Amino acid sequence: MVQRRTNKGVIIDMEALLAQNSDEPAMGNMKVNAKGDVLGKNGEIIQTAEDRARAYYTENPKSSTAKSTLKGAQPDQPAQTDSEMEPEVKTAEAQKTEANQSVIDQVDPASVPAQADEERTPVGYKEVELPNGDIEMVPIYDDEDDWENDANS
Repeated sequence: MVQRRTNKGVIIDMEALLAQNSDEPAMGNMKVNAKGDVLGKNGEIIQTAEDRARAYYTENPKSSTAKSTLKGAQPDQPAQTDSEMEPEVKTAEAQKTEANQSVIDQVDPASVPAQADEERTPVGYKEVELPNGDIEMVPIYDDEDDWENDANS
């Protein structure tokens, strides 16, 4: 149901108008009603719109039923063989875990400062992009090492 708004702001529902006036003769010289039925001299229906469409498609079989492609001839596809091995289904969570694990594996343990007995409070946070495109917020501590690594990047 499409509703259109006129210049003056009045809403017009074209489908409702068509349903209300489906038996009224259409304007013009085609002698049909609003549904598309062909009308006779006194307004009687000679041929319905559905019958007209069926007659057209039976007379012109290549008009819409032809199956053709714009891509051209497709190369022969090899037959797919059923294998007992099913592909491994990975969820988004599993992929994130694998990507994070690969980042953790790449980090040199010597470059990570040793944790003190007391809990360190971060001074701020910086955004680090992981290889899979995720953004991770990494805390920045009062140590100068964190700031130097950021400046070298």
